[in-house]
Amino acid sequence: MVKKLFFELVSRLSEITEDPRFEADVIFQTVFGRDWRVKELSGKLAEPTESELEALEKLAKRRLSGEPLQYIVGEWEFYGLGLKVSQGVLIPRQDTERLVDVSLGLIGDIPRPCVLDLCSGTGCVALAIKSRRPDSEVTALELYPEAYEVLQENCRESGVMTVCADALDKKNAESFSELDLITANPPYLDAGDMKSLQREVGFEPKTALYGGEDGLDFYRAFAKIWRGALRVGGYIALEIGTGQKEAVSLILGEAGWREIRVENDLAGKPRVAVGRK
Repeated sequence: MVKKLFFELVSRLSEITEDPRFEADVIFQTVFGRDWRVKELSGKLAEPTESELEALEKLAKRRLSGEPLQYIVGEWEFYGLGLKVSQGVLIPRQDTERLVDVSLGLIGDIPRPCVLDLCSGTGCVALAIKSRRPDSEVTALELYPEAYEVLQENCRESGVMTVCADALDKKNAESFSELDLITANPPYLDAGDMKSLQREVGFEPKTALYGGEDGLDFYRAFAKIWRGALRVGGYIALEIGTGQKEAVSLILGEAGWREIRVENDLAGKPRVAVGRK
């Protein structure tokens, strides 16, 4: 019975996703437990109860409506960490792991580095850095209450400090000093991008996506108002979108940053802009 239900779900999901078996398995883990396959193969998985069938159908309908799988199951993995995810916060993506890799390289030889992650959302970047550099002092800054609630829950007992504040407010920037590294995956979609969002992305908060008419508002602000928060020789590392390499590099250069470079992701696309004070 359970196996039949699984393949029925795979068939239904094939209409909206390129990996229906994976998504069906994640949904089944949510309803029947992570070891549902082992139990099913050994004959130890009982016939689904009425409540389990109802739960399965509810999750299936949410996914078929286009709602992202991450919101449906309520958690997702990033850099080997299991994070809570809910509507109101940007879903962690594998591309952003490159920002973590670059950041760890920038603080590699600095003892007890001080790191600040702006527009932190789930806290994925801050938590990944802290997990690899337990000696670091990491602070995650997030403005929006719904996202901040998720951030606090993810950071609980991690050693990452959280602050609810606006990263675009100069006064907030002036409250930090002597940082070794500032990281951010800011909103960077432009007006055109927002009009052509994929259905799944449309479920994510617009405040975490829209970076202004040309997508560069946050880069302009960060380049100017956050330099003073870094020690001399400190770095800023920013995730960038498609086609933004030259523009972000120019913004950093005009704001007085040096040693500017852009690192590619695993697909060979420009992904992380770096500048040094």
